[in-house]
Amino acid sequence: MAFQVNSNVTALNVYNNLSVHQTKSSAALARISSGLKAAGGGDIASQGTAATLNAALQATQSSISQVQNAINRLQAADAAYGELIALGQKGQEAGSRLADAGADSSALQASMTALTNGITSIQTNTQVNGTVWTSAIAVDVGGGNFAAGPTLNVAAGGAYALLLAATVTTPGSGTTALYTNYVEEKVNERATNAGNLASMQNTLQVLNSVAANEVAGIGEAQDTDIAKEMMNLTSANIMTDAATAMLAQAMQLPNAVLRLIQ
Repeated sequence: MAFQVNSNVTALNVYNNLSVHQTKSSAALARISSGLKAAGGGDIASQGTAATLNAALQATQSSISQVQNAINRLQAADAAYGELIALGQKGQEAGSRLADAGADSSALQASMTALTNGITSIQTNTQVNGTVWTSAIAVDVGGGNFAAGPTLNVAAGGAYALLLAATVTTPGSGTTALYTNYVEEKVNERATNAGNLASMQNTLQVLNSVAANEVAGIGEAQDTDIAKEMMNLTSANIMTDAATAMLAQAMQLPNAVLRLIQ
């Protein structure tokens, strides 16, 4: 190899290699310290994937909130139906006593009037979060990615309309038949409400599973592999130390010219 004084090409090459290893070490440190693949000029595409998954997670969490609110409404409705049925059955009992010998018809009629007023009060005054319990419930479960329950109809961009009975037959004459019909009607409505409640509870389970998997997907997309980056950092540090030592050796090459002159 020819001796060169003005240009130490070997030292320049070693220095370039040293810079490469220092850059790798710096990038590994950035990813380890931040926990993100994109840190230090790494996998930038991971951030786009994570952002898309995060938007989907926000939508899923919104659906979870809506479904939970629907469940709360349906549970309150179940309690209301239970009390309406109980009042109706008391009306049946009072009506059947009218035919008893020596029955106090005026007292029984007054009792049935009070029962009817109680039924009317529950039907018209019961509210859940400021909304009358017989109001329709619309739950947006989004996207049409799954279906839970035989009555759940999910379409892209659509909503699941869950209707509670808004019309109620109020017994007016106090006869047993009217109360019997009323109780049968409320039992059927309560059964429908129970089916809707079960459907919403199953839907909530599915949505919670979807949210958990979306969280896992976000982590997979953006979180750095610490073990892998530690190996990269160790390798870069070893090569940096080696390149530093070789740079010191390369910087000594021009001194050989001085020994020739001597």
